[in-house]
Amino acid sequence: MTRKKNSGDNFGFQKPKNIKGIEKPKKSFLPKTPLANTKVSELSLPDPKVLELIKQAITQKHLIEFYYQNFQRIAEPHTLGLKDEVLQVLVYQVGGQSSSGQLPDWRRINLNNMLRLQILDETFSSKPPLPSGNHSSWDEILATVS
Repeated sequence: MTRKKNSGDNFGFQKPKNIKGIEKPKKSFLPKTPLANTKVSELSLPDPKVLELIKQAITQKHLIEFYYQNFQRIAEPHTLGLKDEVLQVLVYQVGGQSSSGQLPDWRRINLNNMLRLQILDETFSSKPPLPSGNHSSWDEILATVS
């Protein structure tokens, strides 16, 4: 007995009709060219405006307002740096909301995840309470409050 090849698979089953998700993807999600010697952080740098606003706020000691993890936050930016090839800012959050609910408190924020950043008119002193020590060290510091 000879089996006739059909439009299904190699086992003789018919391909279901009108069912989505069985076809091959039309587009590959992998890059077309190899990314030799490319670091992940180089692929996902924050908006240059965010970086400049953070530097400006640190230099001028201005509070910043932004959204992070779906919470509106108001904070004093104290240190901008790199940790494990990720741009981060160490802030002393003084207002807004937080998932922990503890305010004021120190927080380390990934710049890639900051939304709607703006510099406020209000300034801060350069001597808030000392960080708890729970934050790891920096690989490189790019700006800090003096």
